[in-house]
Amino acid sequence: MAKLLIVDDDDETRIWMAAALADVGHDVHTSPSSRDALQGISTWKPDLALVDILMPEMDGFALNRVLRGQGIPTVFVTVVKREAEAILHGVSGYIEKPVTAGELRAVVERVLGGAAGGAILLVEDDAFLRHVYRSVLEPRFQVLEAENGREALSILASHAVALVITDIHMPVMNGVELVRAIRSDARIRDLPVVVQSCDTSAVRSPIWSGLHVSRVMPKENFIEWLLGQIEEKLPIVTVQSA
Repeated sequence: MAKLLIVDDDDETRIWMAAALADVGHDVHTSPSSRDALQGISTWKPDLALVDILMPEMDGFALNRVLRGQGIPTVFVTVVKREAEAILHGVSGYIEKPVTAGELRAVVERVLGGAAGGAILLVEDDAFLRHVYRSVLEPRFQVLEAENGREALSILASHAVALVITDIHMPVMNGVELVRAIRSDARIRDLPVVVQSCDTSAVRSPIWSGLHVSRVMPKENFIEWLLGQIEEKLPIVTVQSA
C-alpha cells in the first residue's frame, strides 16, 4: 500500500485519520506542523500528503507549494471553504471537515489511482477574455470553453470538470441561471464556481451566498487574483533541526 503523511495541528484529528488509513494497509506518518513535516520528508518521502489549511507558521497552501516542488501530491482536509483556490494551486483532492473514514479512504484511493481531477470550464461570451483566461490557465490545466450557460451545461453533462469560472451577463442563459442549474443537479451540485463580472452591482448581490459560490469579484480584479493563485511566489523555506 501507499506511504501517507498527515499534517494537522489537531492531535485528535491526526490520531483518527491515521487509524482509518492504517486499517486498510497504508503506512501512515503524522506531523503536527508544516515545519515538522518538512523535516520528516528529508528521510521518509510519502506518496501522498493529507494537509490541513489552517496551521500556524506555514499554512496548507504554502506547504502544498513546497511538497509539489518535491513531487508529492496533496489532499486538503479542512473546515475552510477554499476549494476553488485549492484547485488552482494544484491540490490533488479536497475534503471538507467533518469527514468520515469512508470518505477519507475514497479520496485517497482516487488520488493514488491517478484519477483525473477534471478540467476548468470558462463560461464567458467575450472571445477575447476567454483567450486571456486560457493563456493564464494553460498549460497547467485542461481548459474548456462555453459562450453561455446553456453551452456550459452541455459540456458539464459530458466532461469531468473540477472548477467553473463564469461571467454573469451572457445571452441564452446567464450566470445566475447557470449556477442555479448546477446546484439543482445532484451530479454536479457541489462543483466549485467562481463568478466574475464588470457589473459591480451584480457582483455585490447577496444571491451568490445562497448559491454557495466560492468567490465573486469584478473583472478588473479577476486576472490579478487568478495569477496570484497560479504564480504565487512564496519565500524559500529553510528547515533547521531543533
